[in-house]
Amino acid sequence: MSAPEEPHLWPLFLKVARRTVLVVGAGVVAERKIRSLLDAQAHVRVVAPEASPDVLRLSQAGLIDWRARRFEPHDADGAWVALAATSDPDVQREVAAAADARRIFLVAVDDPANASAYSGAIVRRPPLTVAISSSGATPALTRLIREIIEEVLPGPDWIAHAQALRAQWVASAKPMGERFADLVRELAKRTK
Repeated sequence: MSAPEEPHLWPLFLKVARRTVLVVGAGVVAERKIRSLLDAQAHVRVVAPEASPDVLRLSQAGLIDWRARRFEPHDADGAWVALAATSDPDVQREVAAAADARRIFLVAVDDPANASAYSGAIVRRPPLTVAISSSGATPALTRLIREIIEEVLPGPDWIAHAQALRAQWVASAKPMGERFADLVRELAKRTK
């Protein structure tokens, strides 16, 4: 009997600023997730018996709320999203059960079976944000695709030009259907 097919994902970008995000685990992998959440201005609650030196510094600076102990289900109370980044399969399952009971999406790092959401490899070129996901199946391939996109994505000067073009088109009431072709022509001119 074959395994059931993974359901298709519905991509979504979340505004987590000023919202509590739970991170279970405080090692090197969790550290990267915590930094990303702080960049998004989330209130980060970390639960782990021990922490990496960087996570400890973030806690001492008052940038995160670190609870230096083993995860307990009530740690998920009030969180909008949770991340489980531990190497302990039992803890990963406990976090998944607590998140599910509270209707909180869970990103379970390198643990697709317990995840209800997946984070992606991210390219940021404000105002653009590009995220790539393999549903946790091939993280290395996801990273490679991110690096390719970083190389081909237009730089800040071109993005500013595209914004100026849009402002002109809106001001002149240029039909939406004509804008895309003009944008492609402008990009082609600038990349020659």
